[in-house]
Amino acid sequence: MSNRRRANQDEEMLHVAEMYYFEQMTHAAIAQRLSMSRWTVGRILEEARRTGMVKITIDHPLARHHRLETKLVDTFGLQSAVVVPVQASDELTMELVARMAAQRLSEWRPPPQVVAVSWGRTTAHVAQHLGSGWNPDVVVAQANGGVAVTRNDLVGRSVVRMAELGPGRSLTLQAPTIVESADLGDMLREDVSVSRPLEAARKADLVVYSPGAVSTDSILVTAGHVTAEGIEKLRSKGARADVMSHYVDVHGHVVDEELDSRTISVDLDCVKVRDGEGHSLPCARTVLAIASGAEKAEALGTALRGGLCTDVVVDANVAERAFQ
Repeated sequence: MSNRRRANQDEEMLHVAEMYYFEQMTHAAIAQRLSMSRWTVGRILEEARRTGMVKITIDHPLARHHRLETKLVDTFGLQSAVVVPVQASDELTMELVARMAAQRLSEWRPPPQVVAVSWGRTTAHVAQHLGSGWNPDVVVAQANGGVAVTRNDLVGRSVVRMAELGPGRSLTLQAPTIVESADLGDMLREDVSVSRPLEAARKADLVVYSPGAVSTDSILVTAGHVTAEGIEKLRSKGARADVMSHYVDVHGHVVDEELDSRTISVDLDCVKVRDGEGHSLPCARTVLAIASGAEKAEALGTALRGGLCTDVVVDANVAERAFQ
């Protein structure tokens, strides 16, 4: 047996064991989620015990941090949390977070018919880890404008790839994320190439995004949409996260209305799932926030406190710092 095949079998065994012992799912529920028979689930659990992977605890270098997961759910009223261990490098940690997020998307039940995706480096990594057939007939809608008016970029590749692997169809948004004036923003929102994906994103069953840091290293700065001086001004106004290109404070409120009027993105209300007191808002959809790297900790904490997500997939370092 090849090392790669053995590693894949070990990872499947780990995943089934975690669902059975930590999530307390039945054999039937696991079988339904993973599209396998209950007999196969039982065989995998027996193998996990036989090999010693399952003892009193689950013993594997990729084992999730269930204490942190429970703390995140209880503290911020989440539906679910996945916390993975920090790896030997930032790149490896990002890959593990992206892989777990892709796995979470593939196992979502019932499968979302429309998924709104906010572009970025993290969601692009998630797209790379999705398997073929992860959600047949899915519609993947781009939730905010791109870095340039072109399909040959991070946005077009990740959104289209997620849809193709569904297999389903994509609705890309043909506009930059921040434009020169509010009037231009209004005009673009009336164009069908912009209004159609935004309308689909507003009605999505599931929204997926990665909260961005308010820093000069952010992709909005490197893309030229916001200057370094602009970042300092935004921070002075209380901005602590970029949520789908909206700069928000710790309460989940936009800090610069003028800038926001020039931002081509789905409304922030679409991901506002809890009020200031932590109560769920009516008709709130499922919103998955994904974060990896210490620089994302403040942004994730802001999204959590601002009621801007229902579920998270993060690394342990980000999870720990999000409480600070």
